[in-house]
Amino acid sequence: MNQILSKYFKIIVLNAILLVVLRLLETSLIVLNSGVPKSLFQSEILGLIFDLICINTILLVLYPVFYLTSRISDKTAHRLFVILIAIFSFLHFLILKYFLYQLIPLDTFLYQYSLREILFTVNTSEVSYMKSFLLLFVLLSIIYFLNKILNKVSFRKRTGLTVGLIFFISVSAFLFFIASDIKLNNFTKNKSLFFYSRSLSHFLQKDVDSASLSKQSFGAFQQLYPGKLFTNKDFPLLHEFKNLNVLKPYFNKFDSQPNIVILIVEGLNDDFIHDYKGVNLMPFTSKLKDKSLYWNRCFTLGERSFAVVPSLLGSLPYGKEGFTLLDKLPRHLSLVSILQTNNYRTNFFYGQAAWFHQKDRFFRYNNIDLIFDNTKFAEKYQKIIVGNDNFFWGYNDKDLFSQSFEVLDTIQKKPRLDVFFTGTSHSPFAISEPDLYNVRFSKIKSELKNDSTVVFFDKYQKYIQSVLFVDDALELFFKKYETRPDYDNTIFVITGDHPMTEIPIANSIKRYHVPLIIYSKKLNTVKTFTHTVSHLDLYETILSFLSDYQVKVPNVSSALGTNLVLDQSESDKRIAFMNDNREIIDYYSNNYFLSGENLFEVGKDLSLAVSSDQKVLKRMQNELSIFKNTNYDVSLHDKIVTDSLYYRSLGYNLLQMPPVEAVSSEIKSEFCKIVDKTAIKNSPISFNVSFEPISTPDKNLSIVLQLSAKKDSTIYWQCSDVTNDSKLFTTEFKVPKQNVSDSVVYVKSYFWNKNNKDFKFQNLKFQVYQK
Repeated sequence: MNQILSKYFKIIVLNAILLVVLRLLETSLIVLNSGVPKSLFQSEILGLIFDLICINTILLVLYPVFYLTSRISDKTAHRLFVILIAIFSFLHFLILKYFLYQLIPLDTFLYQYSLREILFTVNTSEVSYMKSFLLLFVLLSIIYFLNKILNKVSFRKRTGLTVGLIFFISVSAFLFFIASDIKLNNFTKNKSLFFYSRSLSHFLQKDVDSASLSKQSFGAFQQLYPGKLFTNKDFPLLHEFKNLNVLKPYFNKFDSQPNIVILIVEGLNDDFIHDYKGVNLMPFTSKLKDKSLYWNRCFTLGERSFAVVPSLLGSLPYGKEGFTLLDKLPRHLSLVSILQTNNYRTNFFYGQAAWFHQKDRFFRYNNIDLIFDNTKFAEKYQKIIVGNDNFFWGYNDKDLFSQSFEVLDTIQKKPRLDVFFTGTSHSPFAISEPDLYNVRFSKIKSELKNDSTVVFFDKYQKYIQSVLFVDDALELFFKKYETRPDYDNTIFVITGDHPMTEIPIANSIKRYHVPLIIYSKKLNTVKTFTHTVSHLDLYETILSFLSDYQVKVPNVSSALGTNLVLDQSESDKRIAFMNDNREIIDYYSNNYFLSGENLFEVGKDLSLAVSSDQKVLKRMQNELSIFKNTNYDVSLHDKIVTDSLYYRSLGYNLLQMPPVEAVSSEIKSEFCKIVDKTAIKNSPISFNVSFEPISTPDKNLSIVLQLSAKKDSTIYWQCSDVTNDSKLFTTEFKVPKQNVSDSVVYVKSYFWNKNNKDFKFQNLKFQVYQK
């Protein structure tokens, strides 16, 4: 027993020395990368104490494993634990590398990304693999040689007492930490323990039956918005569309349907278009806001760019991890789909990969005419290549705008909705003409009067230079647009997807603070609005404005927002946010901000003051719970808009298809009809099917939609695999007009049961809509 304790004591000593080494490494790397943040050394010393307490407590729990393994083989037990220490040290090193990027511990947001997106992000972060592997080699060498030295040292006298005392002190201190509920800052926290504990909670948490919870919340949700006239209890977002053209007083009349150009600027913090630490970083954009309609208290709905597209273009809910990342997109409307059906040409321009955050999927669902991303640029534009692996990131913003103008010059002359998403002010922050921007940066620094500001600018030079570059790109964009004949007939909307996270942000609500600018040559006045708005408010505002220009808009809306010009009191404004970890724990209401369990009063300048008002805290927690439950249900169970409203809004008519002779509720043969062969006109078609599975479908069971010409030749064929991942199976086929001379085509649909396996289902429903 004492001999086993002696060997285990060596494991404890090895682990303690490593914890000291890792803390020293962490502190050194923080200083090298970020200078000396306030209270760094005190926090790191406290963190080391916390590390020793926690890890020794864990080692106490693991001792029975060591003891039982030692009874079989001393060497095996010792090697097993040394290998485990090496593995977790390696993982800690990787987790620490992430922390050094923004001084924020790695959290469960990692699980919200696909492997492809993770590798994409890593490859664009300009991580020095050589330095990383060198440090890792040094770390593993330390473990190896420490283990060698400790194996030669004999710990025999009072080993049991020493180990027992270590465990007693560690466990007592650990229990004290838990009972005291001491809040640790990001430096003090053990980054690995934080990530592992959060991961454990993430995977062990049970999925709440959001449907049952949300049905109780639907009525309560609608009561939170007394200014809306809700129309459907089962679709809680649906309300009468007021169609108030609140922008009309600020514009002169357009001669024809105006173009809408939306510029989503990566990392655009509202602070950047004001005096920023004594410097005007974005002189062009700053001047533009002064001759525009400008909202200085606008919020994005997510801490990352996954939120901006569905919020800005559709005023849509957030789903569980972001709307575009839902397993199956629920039926919804957006500016893209509504304007496209109103004979607008719709385009999305992006200098990077449109698949990131599944932007392309969202735009395709909304029938966009063109997705132009980094796969389509002309060869004359210089690719941004990152790192030693020559990873292709995309193109800078100046090239994005230049390429887009070339494309716009080739397309049909009709009113347009153009959506741009910039990328230069995002990792890897690659700019062209770096020497020019180095000179400009040096000039800015030379004019700074405060030494601490000089240190700040030196530290964040790469990011600041990218902001300078983006402002220049926007200026070139507008100068080029001024030469175009459609300039006077265009409305420009400029906003940020979220504030740049690489540069320190003042407080937790400022993580969502972005500018919103609407500019046009047709403006008859300029104004700065100081009330609270969000990206959710653009959708109804633009549609209402365009309804004066023969754009047919739905009379019912599912928008979470209202409009940009205040038609309600500030006290009625409620905004829920999704943070970096895809959690909805931040909430704004009536100049209060709830962040996790902390309540703040919000100042006019978006400063935060801690509030102890328990009544307000409970009210906001209850409101947030109602919103979350409703948000989850409508997103996961397709309850944003009804089928009839969706298709009617897009100009589709329901076709009455002749019923198949008693569609069976049991499939036994290879084919089973759903829709019998029927003549329809040759125009876009949408076909959806739903049913409730009773038995488990075979993996080779599909639903097929088929179009044929008069001569019975197949001209279109599409299938969808039947799955059993929910109580109600649904699928939808969107089919364009066929490129054939026939004005009439024939449609049919059927189950294709390739393996002839029996399958039972009930409540089969299908609908065919056509323009």
